[in-house]
Amino acid sequence: MNLTKATAAGRALLFATLLCGTAVFATSAARAAAIGPYFPLPNGFNLTGVAKDALLNIQSTWLQNGLDNLSKARKEADANLEKAKSSAQDQVAAIEEKIKIIDKAIADTKTELALATNADPQHEIQIERKNKLMLNLNQWINELNRLATEQMKIAILKDGNEAMAAQNRNYQLSEQADNLEKAKQDPSIENWGK
Repeated sequence: MNLTKATAAGRALLFATLLCGTAVFATSAARAAAIGPYFPLPNGFNLTGVAKDALLNIQSTWLQNGLDNLSKARKEADANLEKAKSSAQDQVAAIEEKIKIIDKAIADTKTELALATNADPQHEIQIERKNKLMLNLNQWINELNRLATEQMKIAILKDGNEAMAAQNRNYQLSEQADNLEKAKQDPSIENWGK
């Protein structure tokens, strides 16, 4: 338990530090799809086989799921726009703006998905592909660490089964984040694009 608490505290500090640096980094680096309502954290991180291939598969599935979510949101926005045109004219401009944002996100996601699956051996393409994967991988790790910290707070504040469940969830999330960190050090990732 003490080791878990120390690890969680260290993770919280690391996460806060990374969060500050990420805001600056995100504006200067090539944009990647961001974790959010359209791009929830991947359900699982199957890292069997070659780390590079496993991570690229996770990324491609994640991007495709996000693209599907964006497409659903676009259909809903279209339906809402039709309703607003007939009954709530004051909402039309806001819905049209939302549609523009969704359309841009769809285009950006299609571009990112095409890059994620691009097997062209050209050095520049592979470097860009690796950089985009690293951006996504880092945000997954940050989110896993954030969720692990939340679970540790619950474990500290609660008692009994609820505390035990939160502690177990903290352990699972921390282990996933650690496994992703280790995958970043795999030779298939480190030697990629060199």
